[in-house]
Amino acid sequence: MGRPKERFCKRGHDTEEVGRVRKGWCKSCAYLADEAGGITGKSKHNHPLSWERARVKGWLGIVSEDPMPVNGGTQARMREFEARYRRLEAEVPMP
Repeated sequence: MGRPKERFCKRGHDTEEVGRVRKGWCKSCAYLADEAGGITGKSKHNHPLSWERARVKGWLGIVSEDPMPVNGGTQARMREFEARYRRLEAEVPMP
């Protein structure tokens, strides 16, 4: 029988709220370590989802600069969307 898990991690996160990962870390500490490259030994830029995060950030930037028109036909909105998507593809390509 193992030692019971502590409720608070060494950084003060409540593990009953955030939970724990397989290695016993609290999820908040594991996330912070993963962003810094600690838990997996890789930097956050090598994280499998880092390119997806970059695409979402790029898309939000594109949409905030040039919002989609509210009125107009479906085909016109689709052309506008395709233009924005081509711009996203040019800025942040998929791996």
